[in-house]
Amino acid sequence: MNDIKSGNGTGLVVAALIGAAVGAGVALLFAPASGKETRGWLAQKGREMKDRTTTAYEDGREATLRAASALGRNIDETAKNLDRTEYSKPGNSPIRS
Repeated sequence: MNDIKSGNGTGLVVAALIGAAVGAGVALLFAPASGKETRGWLAQKGREMKDRTTTAYEDGREATLRAASALGRNIDETAKNLDRTEYSKPGNSPIRS
């Protein structure tokens, strides 16, 4: 039997984030730049990351809204086609419950 349980990957993601944080800390400790330069660099990278995250969020939100709208149109169209197909047959009546 296999004693290793398969998870959803959150442990791996958390471990990667912790490793990245530790690596960044070590890099800052051994950085050749002055504290002022390092703080400026970190501030700039933080702004860049914020901008990229905001853009990615907005792009994802717009794509989700477009997909939901298209799905809604497809569902409405399919329902209309089913109604026409089913109730166009002799003897069928539109019974709604």
